[in-house]
Amino acid sequence: MAPKPDTFEYTVAMVCALALEMAATTAMLDEVYGKPEWQDPRDKNNYTLGRIGQHYVVIACLPEGVYGMTAATSLITWMISSFRNIKFALIVGIGGGVPSVSHDIRLGDVVVSKPRGTSPGIVQYDFGKAVNGEIIANSSLDMPPKVLLTAMSSLAAGHMMTGNKISIHVSKMLERYPRMKEKFSYPGTDKDLLYEADYGHTADTPTCDQCDSGKLVPRATRKNTEPAIFYGTIGSGNLVIKDGVMRDRLAKENNNILCFEMEAAGLMGQLPCLVIRGICDYADAHKNKAWQEYAAAAAAAYAKELLCAVPSRDISVEVISPTLALRTSFKASSNVQVSAAEVQTPPSPSFILTDRFHLKDSISLASLVLDRRYPNQDYFSSSMISLQKGEDFSVSIDQNFNEFVGACAKSSPVFKKALAKLFLPPSTKGVEGDIQIMSKQSSVYTLLQPRTLFKNISSTTEFQDWLGDAWARRKPLYFVVGYRTVTDAQFIGKEIKSPQNRRLSRNLSYKPRYDTDGERIYAICFRKVKFERTSEGTVQVLGSTNRWRVFNKQRGANSELEQVISADLCEDDEVGTNDFGVFPTQNRGELWTGF
Repeated sequence: MAPKPDTFEYTVAMVCALALEMAATTAMLDEVYGKPEWQDPRDKNNYTLGRIGQHYVVIACLPEGVYGMTAATSLITWMISSFRNIKFALIVGIGGGVPSVSHDIRLGDVVVSKPRGTSPGIVQYDFGKAVNGEIIANSSLDMPPKVLLTAMSSLAAGHMMTGNKISIHVSKMLERYPRMKEKFSYPGTDKDLLYEADYGHTADTPTCDQCDSGKLVPRATRKNTEPAIFYGTIGSGNLVIKDGVMRDRLAKENNNILCFEMEAAGLMGQLPCLVIRGICDYADAHKNKAWQEYAAAAAAAYAKELLCAVPSRDISVEVISPTLALRTSFKASSNVQVSAAEVQTPPSPSFILTDRFHLKDSISLASLVLDRRYPNQDYFSSSMISLQKGEDFSVSIDQNFNEFVGACAKSSPVFKKALAKLFLPPSTKGVEGDIQIMSKQSSVYTLLQPRTLFKNISSTTEFQDWLGDAWARRKPLYFVVGYRTVTDAQFIGKEIKSPQNRRLSRNLSYKPRYDTDGERIYAICFRKVKFERTSEGTVQVLGSTNRWRVFNKQRGANSELEQVISADLCEDDEVGTNDFGVFPTQNRGELWTGF
């Protein structure tokens, strides 16, 4: 077997929600490399590494018993912090099919998300705006990557001529892992029963032995048992659909959904994704688990066939992380000589919730502060460096901020208390009931190359003069690499009566507990500055570096001791004492903490 790939060589993520899905996906690997030798210390995910075709893949599964979009967002957030060169994700597993006259979907078939018009092929059906009492879903998710769409088209054309290889891959999987035959084999057409949409399950047993066979939908017998592949819209949400009437209504209202599942929308904003679902039930009252294993195997088999159709040259590998650069040896074939000190660290997604709101203009990106609790006091902001949007820092918008904050405050009393402290007077003892934060806009400002910027700032005379006092007193120093803001935010201290995940109107019928005007900072991302004394005595100091001379009075003497010190940023962001969890933004995810 070839040497185990380095961490930065993994470019494809395969995400599963259930252990049976991960088993099927792992069984499709051409080579299995086991667990990673290194991952982000804060990353609690469990990974299996391997190769499919020419691609090195990372397989991860949601924690046992934890499902839905928020859990999926947390998983992918930490995955891309450990595997910095992941380019896209395949979401592989099972789903509930939506059979119709135009789409004769059967159990064991495969549905693949496919964009249509402005729709990315994934619709978050339980999130949108209220119109005449109904939820109109938003289609603001990212499109799948072009490299996958191109391979998908090529694969579909080949299937029209020679058929797909799903059954072949499943058969090889069962030969390689005989223990899987009992559960992952084809269940048989006699167990594929489709009842009329409005006919409910009449018995307490998981099977349909006692259901009325007269309510079965008549369907033509297929010529073979080969799984069919359907391309179209997949519905994603936090609700388990197990009602035929609701299934058909949601499908019709949302771009003719072919399949329902629960994780994809949580990943689409974090990383380019393609969703592959094996159909294990019809999302009606007759759901059972008889087809789950085979459906998972069919989805994994299609994922393998798709990856084998993607040329490796279309997925470039870039060395991004200096942490990884220190842990891995670069391949001679890369023809790239990179110094670990020269590689830039993208800011880690960790934000500390402040004790109070700060006007956006009162705190500057790339400023240095002595006390994280009071970032607008005793700080340094260079007058010689002007930051340019797009070149020095990025600004991104959270589309799901209002919904997430309300849900997290409901499940975390500590987080709820921290939010209340932001908005309410100090005399307030607490807030009873659920709360909601409504904001016209939530933005994230992040430095793109904090280490380079810090070195440029620390080489200036004005910074070195300001730093002298902090160094003499050995005070810690923090660099502002990012912050989060809300615009015209409202704090609502009473239970919200609207359905879950509905985007609420700001024209509320009752008065909020607190209002803020304009854009305010409420969370900041800090990097601690690390100092090192490099030498004593008279030393020639190089210009435009992060080294400089300082003079300290010696105790009990009139002379001054000349020292040369250097400064750099720590690799990881600062965190507070209270861990609030991972915030699933539509752009990436961040760890939220507080004091």
